[in-house]
Amino acid sequence: MKIAILYAESRFTPWRENIDTNTVITLHKALPKSANGTIIHMTKPNEDLVKLLSKFDFVINLCYGYYHFSQADVAEWLDQNNIKHLSSGGTQQQMAQDKLYVETILGEYKIAVPKSIQHLSEICQGLYISKPRKGGCHRGIEITDAHTARTKFDLNCTEDKLTQPYLIGREFSVAIIPNEGGTGFETLPPLEVIPYPKRTIYLAGQSHGKTRKNYHPLLSFTEKDNIIDACLTAHKALGLTFYSRVDVRLVGDTAFVLDVNTMPNMHPTKSMLPGLLKTHKIGMREFVKRIISMGQHIYNTNMEPKLAEYIQTTS
Repeated sequence: MKIAILYAESRFTPWRENIDTNTVITLHKALPKSANGTIIHMTKPNEDLVKLLSKFDFVINLCYGYYHFSQADVAEWLDQNNIKHLSSGGTQQQMAQDKLYVETILGEYKIAVPKSIQHLSEICQGLYISKPRKGGCHRGIEITDAHTARTKFDLNCTEDKLTQPYLIGREFSVAIIPNEGGTGFETLPPLEVIPYPKRTIYLAGQSHGKTRKNYHPLLSFTEKDNIIDACLTAHKALGLTFYSRVDVRLVGDTAFVLDVNTMPNMHPTKSMLPGLLKTHKIGMREFVKRIISMGQHIYNTNMEPKLAEYIQTTS
């Protein structure tokens, strides 16, 4: 089996994602012993790169964009050229990148989401968050009081930014990965993102102050089930394959979906998904085996897995 690992260094990606030689080497070492692996650095999408990638049975897609091309653009280009890549389809990634579309779709599936403000009169009191309708890595996000939110509302609309109530609650992230046979999905237990020092206003990552990860958060059965159900349903509703990571805010017992990461970062020490795999005793070699098995299932049968039939949860 011939497998390519396609990546672009952080400095070449639109949002400067965490990807370096450690990320690529970790995935390369995790390839099956029977596989012939090749590391390929992304260049501008062109016919020569298509010819090169077409020689491989599968492409492990670690390309989070290239200059002005987003990760969704790259996935869409791979699809258009019939490259068998082990990440969600470009169309699905483009849709998941649009936060307003995600809000609408998840609402149809009865999943709680922060509701974007449509009219200035809807801004009453409390805190509000503005964010680009498209984009990632928590960039361009501002958290303000109601007065400032009203003042900036028209400008945010002009700049295609969404204004939503800021939810005060605990934040969690759930990884969805292929099951052992690659025929469906299972979830890894939620990790909690905790502000340090303790405070009300925070986001995952460090863009609004320091946070830390708790891989064994204290949750009731109801809270845990609600978080996992919301994340699995979001994954299914957006038609995602292979793996994703979904971020939620827990307010009372209700899990509000904040963001759906169609290609969560795979840095071995800095990223959440590898941390969750390690915590829950799933080695990187096992993870790679699973995404390859799912690739064989999808591309050999020319159909996506029937997600509802195969969902499995790891306790």
